[in-house]
Amino acid sequence: MNSTKNRLFFSKEGVVGQDQFAANLNPLRKLLMPASLVCNLQQDRYLFSLGIVATLLNNQTTVLPPSLAPQAIVASMSGARDPVIFAAAPDNDNIARRISFDGTEMTSVGHEDFRSSLKDARAEIRVFSSGTTKHPECNVKTWSMLRGGAAITDQILQGLDVEPDSLALIGTTPHGHMFGLEATVFAALGFGHCVYRDTVFYPADLEAATKVARELGFSKLVLVTSPAHLRFLESTILATPEICCVLSATAPLSRAQAERIEARGGVKVMEIYGSTETGSLAFRRTTQDETWTPAAGFRLVSGTATGCTAGAPHLPEPVLLGDDVDLRPDGHFKLLGRTGDIVSIRGKRNRVSALNAILVEVSEISDGIFLHSKRESNDLLAIAAVPALDNALSETVIKVAIRKHLLRYVDPAFVPKKILIQKEIPRTPTGKVRNEKIDELAKQAGISG
Repeated sequence: MNSTKNRLFFSKEGVVGQDQFAANLNPLRKLLMPASLVCNLQQDRYLFSLGIVATLLNNQTTVLPPSLAPQAIVASMSGARDPVIFAAAPDNDNIARRISFDGTEMTSVGHEDFRSSLKDARAEIRVFSSGTTKHPECNVKTWSMLRGGAAITDQILQGLDVEPDSLALIGTTPHGHMFGLEATVFAALGFGHCVYRDTVFYPADLEAATKVARELGFSKLVLVTSPAHLRFLESTILATPEICCVLSATAPLSRAQAERIEARGGVKVMEIYGSTETGSLAFRRTTQDETWTPAAGFRLVSGTATGCTAGAPHLPEPVLLGDDVDLRPDGHFKLLGRTGDIVSIRGKRNRVSALNAILVEVSEISDGIFLHSKRESNDLLAIAAVPALDNALSETVIKVAIRKHLLRYVDPAFVPKKILIQKEIPRTPTGKVRNEKIDELAKQAGISG
């Protein structure tokens, strides 16, 4: 599936191949060499990737903070003797010395296979968890670990009936977070897939990226995204025949939404399951599979005292999963939901994740989550919902529509009376909602404490 032309990144400026990548590496390595630690904040995926490879070849530590908030950047570099920030913008110049690089400086070198040079690299890439359930935790990665996680993206792309040189990836997921790092950076660095350099957020961004891809000869596109973003971009995807595959991760994807997208024809909707600790470890086609297929090399083991563990040759040790899993004899598994997200009301049980999956299909809202407060006897539930764009319906009508929809699919015990109508639900760049935000909404709904 790898391109014979070694095309790694593209933008309206054109395509960057492995030769240019190699020519840019030496000047950047010299710039970064004095630093003990490099905090990589580049928003351009090409420059970000150059920074990753340069620091690995220099045997330096790379830090990818959990967010761009100044306090998160400071905390991620804590204890470093002489850290530098690798970034184009001067936003954090008061935190540490900044090094910028625009990719114009090159050295005359021949074709360099940096992948072979990095095969046994032990330099650390510190990736932080999203911190949705607790404070962000540092996870130490290496070249082989991140390439191993990106192998699942390569495996899915290999399964598409597409000519290699006609295929490119466009990502909406931040590349400083685990899924985006593997699927839109290490898919290029480790496997040679061509990736769009620039940020895609709004539908207009996706339209612009598609236009550039078309002009550069890429007739088939894979969109790397999350469920929260996917709903926002759905109409654009339906109007973009070049998109032949959607890769979604970071949260469960609604089967109904996947079916709507695939009904367009010529497109597959695939989900990837993983975590910051494990990287990407399993996949499924949302419209066809309830169970997940572990990626090549992964093995899940259940029956331990604390839950299910996942191991793979590229992981230094098995990792305990944060989800309850029903592991089948053939190695496939079904996700039962996050450990501890069980709702119990009047002797009936459900999961917050399952309730959220039903809630987001309400056509009158653009976003929504269940709020859950555990009790010794009956748990308490409420809902926070955001009206659909250009929705002129009253709050009362929206609340009635939410309850009516829920009653079609769940027991009345799990249809709360308290529904908060919000302007927005504060999500992380990967589409998750931090626990402290959920707690704030639960207090507004009067179910906390």
